[in-house]
Amino acid sequence: MPQWTVEVIQSQLSRELRRSVLRPHYAVDAALPGDDRAEVVHLGAFVHVGDDRVLASACLIFPEPCPWLPAATGWQLRSMATDPAWRGTGAGAAILRAAKQISADAGATVLWCQARQPAIPFYRRNGFAEFGELFDTELGPHRRMWTQLTD
Repeated sequence: MPQWTVEVIQSQLSRELRRSVLRPHYAVDAALPGDDRAEVVHLGAFVHVGDDRVLASACLIFPEPCPWLPAATGWQLRSMATDPAWRGTGAGAAILRAAKQISADAGATVLWCQARQPAIPFYRRNGFAEFGELFDTELGPHRRMWTQLTD
């Protein structure tokens, strides 16, 4: 398995990866929904390949109440994307560990997301529980998911 380095990054650094995986119909230089919110934290998982540093996975997190757990202090995970060439190598899991830690350090008690249907098993393997049924969006079927960060 590769050694992953997860860092807080600028949104522009991950925009092309996230666009190509999640919203290929967007213009190449277009900001994705949520990119420009002041409280957003962008994360990137990097690996060294020879002399190159490669961005393999990215996401953003930010404070946002969890709709089905309103008493919890929620942070939302959005726009998570892993380059298909790096799927199954631990890049996504590394991003999730960092997202959980940063959210918890900021006082969150839950981290939640709206997972695309094909990603549901990935989130399950990484400690997320499902909430509710599948629902449709312009990007296809999704399921609400969440993980407890603190007691």
